[in-house]
Amino acid sequence: MQQTQGQQTGTRNETYDAIAILYHALQGAENCQTYIKDAKDEQVRQFFEQALNTQRQLADQGKQVLQQLLQKDTGGASAFGWGQSRAQTGTTGQTQSSFTQQGQGQTTGGTF
Repeated sequence: MQQTQGQQTGTRNETYDAIAILYHALQGAENCQTYIKDAKDEQVRQFFEQALNTQRQLADQGKQVLQQLLQKDTGGASAFGWGQSRAQTGTTGQTQSSFTQQGQGQTTGGTF
């Protein structure tokens, strides 16, 4: 019996697929930037720039689609508390503040 992606990862196929498309669009945009630097011919450079813009547009659209899918998966609430107001989360501001202070303390210590 063949398992679907959702059974293998615990993520719905539709969500997994949107993540994959987004990843590849971002990877494509990164590659196009390299190709633009390498291009010697102006016409070739313009083609790579057009491809870069297309990949960026696709990535932006993919982000929106992924956000919709994740909201559908969680009923509008983020599993990580993202996008929730402070009134709903209670101590979110305090937690973020304490993480910032901890991070500053670690970076000023100079030990990594």
